[in-house]
Amino acid sequence: MTDPMTKPQAVRRAVAAEASVLAVAGLLAAGGRPRTAAAIVAAGGLAAWAAFTPGHPLYGRVLRHGPRDRPAAALTFDDGPGPSTPAVLDALAAAGVRATFFVLGRQARRHPDLVRRIAAGGHQIASHGDDHGILVWRGRAHVTEQLRRCEDAVADALGAADGLSRMFRAPHGFRGPATATTVRAAGYRMVGWSRGVFDSALPGVEVIAARAARALGPGAILLLHDADGWDPGASRDQTAQALPAVCAAAAGRGLSLVTLDDLIAEPAG
Repeated sequence: MTDPMTKPQAVRRAVAAEASVLAVAGLLAAGGRPRTAAAIVAAGGLAAWAAFTPGHPLYGRVLRHGPRDRPAAALTFDDGPGPSTPAVLDALAAAGVRATFFVLGRQARRHPDLVRRIAAGGHQIASHGDDHGILVWRGRAHVTEQLRRCEDAVADALGAADGLSRMFRAPHGFRGPATATTVRAAGYRMVGWSRGVFDSALPGVEVIAARAARALGPGAILLLHDADGWDPGASRDQTAQALPAVCAAAAGRGLSLVTLDDLIAEPAG
């Protein structure tokens, strides 16, 4: 595997690509083809905007919200498992809540005991790829390898090949042309979120709880973190400490907090 592409690297490459598009457009405009030049600029801008806008439909449909006619919502956690995952699991267990964890293969290999604990708690385990690298500029072979390595890591941790659900969330939600087609061909569903809580910025326990409470509603999918995709040893204890208040806010509104599979399941009968 190549080294994971970071967010700054991906953005710099996007800026360079857009500069190339503008240069070509300038030549076309100077050559008497202004409409073609304008179309190229618009297409290039849309492609870049969609790649770095989580949930944009240009690169495939993304699950961003559950049914709004049922009193349920979903908490989802990215980048783990990591040092704060036990505290997150403790808080969820105390509230009787099940969630969905988008795990990194790299982290599953480091913490197989926590993968097993997530599964034992009745939570859903989904794929976040292997190393948290940005996929915007990656081709099918790379995306396929990201999926496979995460699958293998979870299977090794659980001792079973069927413990990973067929849901995938791209790191940061950023996607390129090959991402959606490769993910779909591998049998996965692309997942986003209805609201990000931005707990990764460590704004404080009360802020995280307040943001999450405002975002809760029927069908909501909240993005939280139980680890750090770029610094595996970093704490997410603020998130863990905010969870009792988040779960209480959901209960106060009559909302059940469930896994993504349960959120989108067709009601029986």
